[in-house]
Amino acid sequence: MGVMWNRLASDWQESKTWQMRCWNVNHAPKLRLGLLWLGMILPLVVVATRMIQLQVSLRDDFATGFNQSFEVREDIEAHDGRILAADGTVLASDAEHYELQVHYRLLQEPIDSKWLRREAFKRLSRLERRDGQLIEAEERRVKQAREDLWSGLSLLVHSDVSHMAMTRKAIQKRVERTKASVLQSREQQYLNAEEFQSSSSIESQNGWGQFWRRLQRALSSPLGRTRHSEPIEEEERHHTIVANVDADARAEIEAHPDRYGGVRIATRRRRSYPEGDLASHLIGSRTLLTAEDVVERQYFYQIGDRIGRSALELQYDSHLHGVRGERRLVKNRRGEVVTSEIVRAPKHGRDLVLTFDAGLQRRAEQLLDVALETVTISGTEDDQTHQGEASKATCPQGGCLVAMDVHSGKIVAAAAAPRFDLNLMVVPDPQRWSDLQTDPRDPLFRRVTQMAIAPGSVFKVISAVAAIESGSIDPHAPIYCQGYLDHPDQHRCLTYRHHKVGHGEMSLADALCRSCNVYFFTAARRMGPQRLSDWASRFGFGQPTGIDLPSEGVGHLPSPDEVHSGEHRRWHTGDTLGLAIGQSALLVTPLQVVRAMAAIANDGNLVTPHLMGDFGPSQFNDASSSPPSYAHPEPRPIADLRMETLAEVREGLTRVVDDPYGTAFKTVWMKEVTIAGKTGTAETGRGADHAWFAGYVPADRPRIAFVIVLEHGGSGGKAAGPVARQFVSALLELGLISPTANLVKD
Repeated sequence: MGVMWNRLASDWQESKTWQMRCWNVNHAPKLRLGLLWLGMILPLVVVATRMIQLQVSLRDDFATGFNQSFEVREDIEAHDGRILAADGTVLASDAEHYELQVHYRLLQEPIDSKWLRREAFKRLSRLERRDGQLIEAEERRVKQAREDLWSGLSLLVHSDVSHMAMTRKAIQKRVERTKASVLQSREQQYLNAEEFQSSSSIESQNGWGQFWRRLQRALSSPLGRTRHSEPIEEEERHHTIVANVDADARAEIEAHPDRYGGVRIATRRRRSYPEGDLASHLIGSRTLLTAEDVVERQYFYQIGDRIGRSALELQYDSHLHGVRGERRLVKNRRGEVVTSEIVRAPKHGRDLVLTFDAGLQRRAEQLLDVALETVTISGTEDDQTHQGEASKATCPQGGCLVAMDVHSGKIVAAAAAPRFDLNLMVVPDPQRWSDLQTDPRDPLFRRVTQMAIAPGSVFKVISAVAAIESGSIDPHAPIYCQGYLDHPDQHRCLTYRHHKVGHGEMSLADALCRSCNVYFFTAARRMGPQRLSDWASRFGFGQPTGIDLPSEGVGHLPSPDEVHSGEHRRWHTGDTLGLAIGQSALLVTPLQVVRAMAAIANDGNLVTPHLMGDFGPSQFNDASSSPPSYAHPEPRPIADLRMETLAEVREGLTRVVDDPYGTAFKTVWMKEVTIAGKTGTAETGRGADHAWFAGYVPADRPRIAFVIVLEHGGSGGKAAGPVARQFVSALLELGLISPTANLVKD
């Protein structure tokens, strides 16, 4: 039975095997052919299905892409306000200028080989690019064209070839430093990414993860480019070679773009000062803000704005500064503008109209310039005690002239010398800037607001007021001057030093007229230092005048009760005597002196000097828009100052110029108008004395108070006096004051 079963199973297996062999022989080729057709048809079916889907179901989505638009926001430029003199002369404004810019690859030395090859390929056909000799020849022509371009640009913009070469080198060094920094940053980012992936990816623990990342990087990176070879933005853009080119050069370059490939003209706006150094210490400067400025003023300013840096440009920056607007542009995929909408209109800055005429300001500056070139003699014909007996020839190192309306405080002139061209602050010239900084006369120093020096005998005006108001002297009672106070070798008058005689009997008017030191020494000894210091403070000394200029100096008014380093300074009798004649530790500014003179002239009111006359609408705004209102502080009466006291002092100041014995008669007196004033020669302790003249005009109906000070100018009467007379003459010529019928003196 078992054998039979085995036989039957064997027969069945042999039958099955035979059937399979028959099927393989008959059907195997057909199966392979079917599988092959299936492998070919299925991808085609997938592709066809996707094509049908794209054409039918997704057609609208792709069509929409061609009509897709995008939104762009761009700034609308705003103009800063102008600064104008009272006569309409433009002192500061925005101006267009043109910059010559060249692509970095044209200025790079040595020439970048990849760029050179690309430029050569642009000139060759596909077939010619296979010829190495043609490529080399074309590269030589590209190099020659590059050299010809630079030679042509040098002639066109009137710039020396060597100077342009230095500029190119400086730009290349800057770009190379930037690239080195960028590459270092890229390398650090790459290392950080590698470290992150190594620590966070489980896959990276074996070789397959590293292999997969390298494969991804190889497939996604452009051929022949690594993170070290990728150019930075500075290598692919234009750089400024010449900051200021004329309109003719601009027209030539823009008219022949094929001749000046890689060259373009950029239009820029910057602050311009048409009058150069006129009132440079008053106007100030306006330049582009820095990154630090953005952090400091981010609520108001943006990159590309200009801000006031000094003087009036800084003081009224919020009015002068224009706020840029914003425009919304909708563009299609080709970059064409579909719609344009102004989201925020630009707000142009307001014009600032000043109180002084450019003509008088220029005349005052010219007078100072001449004075700084004139040699004078120190200590020969003036009023102050001088330590050295020998006269010394000197030339002033600097000067200042300030004049203002005695009733309103309106500045009619504020000149300083030496000065500087404000345009150097916008477009620095290395050589001229170096000359300014090394000039021992310090042209950058703002003498109008920051110079604080001893006033000398000019301060005797305050001493006279203090002596009368304190009751220490009777202005009509004589005080005898023997030439010195106590000892012949100290506290002397000038006449005693030269002629060994005193002034004799002196009233207050006589003492002011002839500048008698002994008279004021005696008055100071009687009243004491505290009253003198108190009255000087009432006249505004030791405190800012409030002029609308930043960083005003306050000088120093010494007082017996002042504290130094936590301790009271010991006050000596000599301090009181020195203070009475404008010496000791007293330091004043020209603005303080001219305001004190105005108070004497206007019946005892302290006015606030100011340069801002009015705000006008911007030249780019609707003229009907109302300018902002601004009220200047009202004059402040000086407490307890009597009219009788002022009358006595005014008489003495008039005699300083009008009396033949007056210290300013020879150099200041004019027959056309009566001038009141006071000379001063202030000791410095080193070098020549400072020369002063301060007064007002006309003496009988005061309108203009003024002060002239020449640093190390020598005698006040001899050095500052002639400047005062010429300035008053200019006031007459311009009609700012009227002549008076004075008697001609012999």
